[in-house]
Amino acid sequence: MKKGIILGVVTGTSSDDDVLEAAFALSRLHASHIEVLHPRLDPYRVLAGFIDGVNGLGSSDIVSGIRHDIERRRQTAHASFNAWSARHGLRPSADSARSPEASAAWRDYEGTYEGAMTIHGRLADFIVVAQPKAGARAAQEAVVEAAIFDTGRPVLCVPTGFRALDPKSVAILWNGSLEAARAVGDAMPLLAACGSAVVVTAGQSDGADPTDLVERLVQRGIEARTKRVGTLHDITPRALVETLNEGRFGLVVMGGYGHTRLREMVLGGLTRQMLTEAKIPVLLAH
Repeated sequence: MKKGIILGVVTGTSSDDDVLEAAFALSRLHASHIEVLHPRLDPYRVLAGFIDGVNGLGSSDIVSGIRHDIERRRQTAHASFNAWSARHGLRPSADSARSPEASAAWRDYEGTYEGAMTIHGRLADFIVVAQPKAGARAAQEAVVEAAIFDTGRPVLCVPTGFRALDPKSVAILWNGSLEAARAVGDAMPLLAACGSAVVVTAGQSDGADPTDLVERLVQRGIEARTKRVGTLHDITPRALVETLNEGRFGLVVMGGYGHTRLREMVLGGLTRQMLTEAKIPVLLAH
């Protein structure tokens, strides 16, 4: 039996445990092996365009300090990986895709977050990242951004304090767009395993009507219904997020909207709101 690959991205922070537990839960649902990636920035890239303006310190001192911080986070991430592997009885494997047993492989990458996602993320079936909470390290936002924009793969963003992946009731945010359609297609293995799905709409669909999506889901043996939560004119992204948080859903499936790479405009308002404020896992496709 061929198995897929779940890629969990760890950054050496307290959110690593959330990512690892979500990757394990997803692998059980999707019959997949797990690869755990720790992307490390090249310190010289960190200093690019900055070092010439530094006075009073030699570049070697600065690079040494940055390398020390990067290595400290790598060791923290690897320690979390080892403890998690032992907790779940996962056999460390250099080639998890070929292992007949439940296993997990550790991956290191030094360069840029975009490079890490391009090389490792594009080969995964699902990518698991931590929720970029407001005020979090810029690195976490950069990892999420790279996963969404540079891989073409579905990205599961897990909130702080993740305990379990419960797909028994899935909310699908539907507006008929290409992104929403891709998200539903990517999530189909999870939807097939779930108890029910609710197609949530706010305003007119740009493509297929939500009732048509419900019909397709029912044809696949998935219990589904629609839920309208207002219109785009009378509901804000925050209000929609609050509605989903209160809806006892175990997972939200949605398209990742936004096109520019500029950090302050990187994602549409709803996508950013869901990424930073959802209390349940969010599966996005862009």
